[in-house]
This record gives sequence, structure tokens and C-alpha cells, in this order.
Amino acid sequence: MPTGTVTFLFTDVEGSTRRWESHPEVMQEAMGAHDAIVRRVIAQHHGSVFTTAGDAFCVAFSLPNAALDAAIDIQLGLEAEDWGVVSPFRVRAALHTGNAEERDGDYFGPPLNRCARLLAIGHGGQILVSAPTAHLLTEGLPASVELADLGSHLLKDMERPEHVFAVHADGLVADLPTLRSESPRFEVLMDRGRLAHEAEKWEEAYVAYETANSMGELEAWDHHRFAESAFWTGRMDEAITLKEASYAKLLSAGERDAAAMTALDLAFYFKYRLAVAVSKAWVARAEKLLETEEATRGYGYLLRWNTTYALESEGDPEKAADLAEQVIQLGAELGDRSLEALGLMDKGRILVSMGRIDEGMALVDESMIAAVSGEIDADATGRNYCNMLSICDQIADYERAAEWSEAAEAWCTSHSDSAYPGICRITRAELKWLKGDWQDATADLRRAVDELTGFTPIIGAALYQIGEVQLRAGNLDGAEESFRSANEHAFPPLPGMAMLLLARGDADAGEQLLLDALISRPQPLVRARFLPALIDIECALGRFEEASTFIGELEQTAELCDSTAMRAQAADRRGVLALMTDDVDAAALSFQAAIKGWSGLRMPYESAQSRLHLGEAHRKRGNDAGAAMETEAATATLARLALARD
Repeated sequence: MPTGTVTFLFTDVEGSTRRWESHPEVMQEAMGAHDAIVRRVIAQHHGSVFTTAGDAFCVAFSLPNAALDAAIDIQLGLEAEDWGVVSPFRVRAALHTGNAEERDGDYFGPPLNRCARLLAIGHGGQILVSAPTAHLLTEGLPASVELADLGSHLLKDMERPEHVFAVHADGLVADLPTLRSESPRFEVLMDRGRLAHEAEKWEEAYVAYETANSMGELEAWDHHRFAESAFWTGRMDEAITLKEASYAKLLSAGERDAAAMTALDLAFYFKYRLAVAVSKAWVARAEKLLETEEATRGYGYLLRWNTTYALESEGDPEKAADLAEQVIQLGAELGDRSLEALGLMDKGRILVSMGRIDEGMALVDESMIAAVSGEIDADATGRNYCNMLSICDQIADYERAAEWSEAAEAWCTSHSDSAYPGICRITRAELKWLKGDWQDATADLRRAVDELTGFTPIIGAALYQIGEVQLRAGNLDGAEESFRSANEHAFPPLPGMAMLLLARGDADAGEQLLLDALISRPQPLVRARFLPALIDIECALGRFEEASTFIGELEQTAELCDSTAMRAQAADRRGVLALMTDDVDAAALSFQAAIKGWSGLRMPYESAQSRLHLGEAHRKRGNDAGAAMETEAATATLARLALARD
């Protein structure tokens, strides 16, 4: 029987009591045929029947698609039968996915109750699907099957409304009556939405507000909460539309400061969508609303916008640092820990970009303390996590990123899986695939692409990382497709594309791409991302002097950042160079240093590559036992990563 996340299929015969009263003998034969059809279909789709009661079946499936296929086949099988005087003989069916406890061949837990209540509001011949199951079915849905959105419905004895979908497919009964759900009262839904929002239960808040919004007009602050719930549940397009409406409502209600902050949120959204004119227009609206205000939270967020603009658009880090300090001071004056923490994070990011690594990272750590200790609101916490991950990635400080990510787990758990919507999910995914979790990382990246429709360069960043994972797995065609898609989305696919060219034997083309990229990127931290690939290519081309120069630069940047990952990269490349110039003793020492660094960072792929190199060094030194040991360790790691290698 399946365990963990289980998809349940519940069925029962509609109007069976009346048919038994009218035609008991015919019904006995009909129920025999019904049971045979249902059991045959369930067996075909590898379901586990764990309860039958009268004419009802309760079935568990490990895969939601199998449960859906079984439900459809049951309905088609029953519809094809000739039921005679008890016709139409139809069953209701409901699908719901969740974690339930399996004990002694039975299941226990809330998912079973919800599936039963969902079944109760349906009609004969109908298949109803809950929102969690619908979400899992989206990608693998057959072309001939459609999930029709029936909106949110209150289920008996259930506090949280359920977003319900109906299965439409050829041969299924159509034109069914409306569902038998209770009619939710507007005031009840509003209370639920506010309480869920306050508790940061974003999906619950979203469902309540979505249902209420279909029944009546939401007031300004409730509409604002609705928009926030849409954002935190990854509904980016809808969040933007709701934010635009929230701006107008807040302004009409006289909430100028909140309206200005909403305008700045929209400015950021459209900036990342490359809609520069629209972004600037929203900033202008915020400035107009705040032109007489210098001691409000909204003004603090306007200063944050100006900080980012000074750093990213004007290229003036000194000005940006001064503005970030003003944000910190205003946050302290207002007693607004969220604003103050964001200012600290911004200033830390700016100092890092200026090469003042220790000073900048001290501010990043201080800001993160406020996040993990619950001192700041959800929006600031999410922004802090996202920025921290990005900064650590910039300086290859994966140790610090991992430590803070572990500290953030409790917060993430309390926010379900919405702690890293969109942009932040991409940076977190990089940590995952560096740690060897390629499958989860790729799933996160594809989800980010779905969430961020229209956010062109950010989608490009996700596609690029998918290509990096594919390249490591030896899927060169898939990697090329991902890299080209990233480039189409305005994200330069480097250094991955250069390494792909090297793998295909065109090292010269890869070298030219990287050299051109370095000319336009003089900053040491940015150059460091390209140097390992360029060193590999120079070694492959036999240009050992150039390779040595670039290794020296990488070593210098590693010391500047105090980065274990960069040191390990430099040591590995120093070893490769020594191996190719027949200095095998020096090569072995370098590879051992690299392996030590990779192992401490728990980066299995890099560690395996350095072990393969060390095995080659041992072989050249005549140490066959050492060569075999390192090669076997590397091969075992690569096998665990599901690499197909010759």
C-alpha cells in the first residue's frame, strides 16, 4: 500500500437506496457487475482498495495520474453497460491528495475526511478533483482530458474552503447540475481570509479571499491581503493585477503611504519584466504621493528603490551605500525592524560588490538574525532570504548560505512551500543541485519558470541553471536547448555554453565566448564565475601559461572572498595544469586540497571530478592501489547522481 503522499479515489453509487427499494433482485446483479468493473480497473492502474462500505470504494494510489486514469476508466466502463430498469446507473467519484497514516491495511487522517466531503457534493457520472491533486496533475494531463475550474466551495464540517475541479473527457457525462456544496457567507470568508493572512497561511487566505471576491466587493486592505496571498502562493500574474487594483482602492481610502508602497512593489515587478517605462511611471506615482513625507515607512521603501537604482542603473555604489544607510536610520527612528533589516541587507550587498567582503557580510548576517528570530514581517523575511542566497552565490560562500538556509527551515516549514516564490526559488535551487539534489532542483527551477511568466531575464536565469544540471548529467542536447532558451530570455548562458562547446570539441569557440565576456565584466567577483571554465579550455588548448595566469587570479579572488569553493576550484585547476605538465606530485597535492574543500561543502559532483583527477595522478606516479581507490569512490558518487558515463 502506498505511503507518504497518497492520492485517494472515493466512489459511491448515486441513488442506490431508491433502486434497492424498487428493484432488489436487479440491483443485486447490477452491484455485482459494478464491483467487477471497479475492481478490474483499480487492479489495472495499481490501486489499493482499503475500504468498501455498501456500494462505496475507497482506494489509494501512489501516483495521482494513475488515480485519475482509474476514475475515468471506471466511469467509462459503467457508462458502457446496459443496466436495464435501474438505468442510469452512475457513481460519483472524488480525488484528493495528502499525507495520511497507513495502519493495519487502513488509512487515517484529514485527507480522507476531505475526500469524503468532496465526494458528497458531486453527482453521478462526475469526477471531482481537489486543488492539491489538480496541481500535481497539471503537467501530465492527457490532451483529451481537461480539468474544469468550478471555483471554491465549502465542504461540510470543513473550516477551509476547497477549490474544486471537474474532469472533462470524451465519454463522460456532461451538463451536470451545480455542486451540492454549502453556500459560503461573505462575512465568514472575510474572517477566514484575515485570520489566515495574519497566520501567514497563504493558500488558505488566497482561497478564502478568492471566493469572497466572487461574491462581493473587497475593501482596500482586504484586497491588499488578497494580492499578498496571490504573491506568496506563486500566482505572479494575478498578484500584479490584484496589486494594481489595490493601489486604486488604497488611494481612494486615503491610505497614501500604503498606496505608495504598493506602487513601488509594482515598479519592481515591471522592472523585472523589462517594462522600463511602466516601472518608472509607478515610481513617479510613489514619489508624488510621498513628496511631502520623509518620516514614513513608504518613504523608506522609496529610499530602497533609489538605493537599487543607484547601484544597478547608475553604477554608483558609494551613493547606493549612503542611501542604504538612510534606510537603516529611518527604520530605527520609526521602530520598524523590517525596514531596518532590509537596509542592512542592502548595504551589505553593496559593500560586497565594492570588495569590502568582511564588512558587507557582517551586515548580511545581522540582517539574517532579524529574519530567523521572527523580528520582521513575512515580506522582509522573504526578501532577506532571497538576497542572502544571491550574495552568498556571488562570492561562492556556500557554507554561509547552507547555514542560514538550515536556520530558515522552521520559517519555511510554517509557510508551506511558498517561502521562496519565483525569484528566490531559483537561487535556492542552485544550492540544491550543487549539493547533488538534481531532481528537486530541476523541479524547483521549472516551477519558477511557470510562476514568473513575463519576468524575462529571471526566467532566463532558471533556464540557464536547468542547462547546467543537464550538462553535468551528460545530456548535451538538452543543455544546449536550455542555454539557447536562456539566451532568448536575455540571460547570457555563460560559462555553461562555453563548457558545452568544449565537450563537443570546439574549445576555440568556447574560449572566445569567455574572453569576450571577461572584457565587459572587469569586477573580480563576476570574473571568478567564468575563470574555472576558461582555465579548463586553456588547458585543453595547451595554453598552459594563460591557464596559470587565470588560476592565479582565481586564487586571489578566493582569498578576497575567503571562499572555500573558489579555493577548491583553484586547487583542482592547479592540479590539472600540473598533471598536464607532468608535475604529478604537485598535482596530487592540489587534488587532495580540492577534495578536502569539496567534501567540507558537501558538493559531490565536484568532489568526484577531483577524485578522478587524483586517480589519474596516482596512476602516473605508479600508485595503482591509490588510483583504484579514488576512481572507485568517484564512480560510486557519479552512480548515485544517476550519471551515465562510459
